[in-house]
Amino acid sequence: MRTVDGRLRALSVADGKEAWTVEDLVPRLTLRGTSPPVLAGDAVIGGFDSGKVMSVALAGGEILWQAQLSSPRGRTELERLSDVDAAVQVSGDDVYAVGYQGRVAMIARETGQIWWARDLSSYRRLDIDVDQLYVATSDGDVVALRRGDGSIAWQQQGLKRRGLGGLAVQGESVIVGDFEGYLHWLHRDDGRFVARERPSRTRVSLAPLVVGDRVFVIDDGGRITAFRSGDAAGS
Repeated sequence: MRTVDGRLRALSVADGKEAWTVEDLVPRLTLRGTSPPVLAGDAVIGGFDSGKVMSVALAGGEILWQAQLSSPRGRTELERLSDVDAAVQVSGDDVYAVGYQGRVAMIARETGQIWWARDLSSYRRLDIDVDQLYVATSDGDVVALRRGDGSIAWQQQGLKRRGLGGLAVQGESVIVGDFEGYLHWLHRDDGRFVARERPSRTRVSLAPLVVGDRVFVIDDGGRITAFRSGDAAGS
């Protein structure tokens, strides 16, 4: 688990005792939240407030590699925020990650080599399909990038300043919530709006959970709503 003091900890399932811990430098000012660690084979991969993505051996906690996804820039502490708060996405030998005021990148799972990177800022969950990577930026754009080289396939700018949450892919749609409790369905081929629903009047920060033909959404107030493919949302 990742804790707010900059540590990645492994706990024994038998008795809860700490098996190992890895610590990274925590800047004086950081975003609220941490990047959930992701299991990938014999390693666990996660982001840190320093702008790093790190792979750690699951068995003993040895650091296998570190990739500097984003570096602090600017004069003020606010300008120098560079947290990697979103969980990485692992697909085969590839790791996809994004940082705040930093970059989105494709990283080699075994070595930590950055294959490509593009300037882009986000602190919310990204998602992938077979061909593309989808990111909700901190400015309110939804961007689809080609997984192979990071080139932009499309960019939907119709949700500017709506405080977008994490997004998820279901079928032919990309689904994302906003600060007013709306859910937006975008077609994953070109980013056009497909449907919109308002299950809540409270911000939706977490990415929707997709389970088969159902989509589960929880707003920041704890209200849970479920949609099904073919419902009024049209996804």
